[in-house]
Amino acid sequence: MIKKIIGVVLILTGGFFTFAAAKAVLTNPSTVNQLEEAPFITDGKVDPANEGKDVILLVSTDLIDNAEDYELGLRFEYPVIHREVEELKYDGADQIKWERLYSFSNEETLTDEVFFGNISGLEYEVDSSLLVGLSGNSKQLKKTDYKEEDLKVLFDDIQGLGAEEYNDVLYITDTDSRYFKNCDGKKASDLLWNDYTEQVGAIRISYRGTVVDNIDSIALIGKQVGNRLEKSDTIDSVSCFENVHNKEEFMKEHKKTSAFGIGFGLIVSIALLLSGVFLVVKS
Repeated sequence: MIKKIIGVVLILTGGFFTFAAAKAVLTNPSTVNQLEEAPFITDGKVDPANEGKDVILLVSTDLIDNAEDYELGLRFEYPVIHREVEELKYDGADQIKWERLYSFSNEETLTDEVFFGNISGLEYEVDSSLLVGLSGNSKQLKKTDYKEEDLKVLFDDIQGLGAEEYNDVLYITDTDSRYFKNCDGKKASDLLWNDYTEQVGAIRISYRGTVVDNIDSIALIGKQVGNRLEKSDTIDSVSCFENVHNKEEFMKEHKKTSAFGIGFGLIVSIALLLSGVFLVVKS
């Protein structure tokens, strides 16, 4: 019975991916035409004639400022910052472990977040959501990556928070590193288990910084609204393309990315469908 249920779920999931892939196949030619007609802007200047239109803005990565976690007031020397938030939770049985708090899971609690530096030197104000696809090389941040004055202000504002170093990574937390490992109630002593139980609900925050020294330019797809570049509501595509320098390179990269995405989607959907059918038939 369980196999049959899993099979049905796989079939439904595969059907969804098949629909998405089929839709991408059908809409891709239209997207390509829209991009071919979109103005390709290289000087960062706002042309009133493009108001309300989709445009492609070429940006040097040298123009991306350093990012800041404005919620906690922490500044970094990286253009992209990933905040990772974990809470120590009890599973109701015999495990006390750290679990990530993702941004889609709770809007009221401090959660995972990505912060981008502003793009300066242009007439455009760029919506940071357009930079979501920006890759680069990331690393866990150490104590030397933080500004001491920022940490001091944060700890003064929020009593109980402090800094703990663990495995060469700096954590901002309301507990200490003795409790950074997960606790298995079947293996721990009663004293250790009781200590961990008292720490349930503790938070620890760490950061990853991304450098883009392997990317010299990005092309952003967006809609021009005044002097802002916002997410397009008509072009179905990723919004950020790396290391392109002209319209020809951009179109070539977009077609390659689209073909890969559609192909991967079809492979995944077919695999899910076949797995689901197999489980249903075998059950």
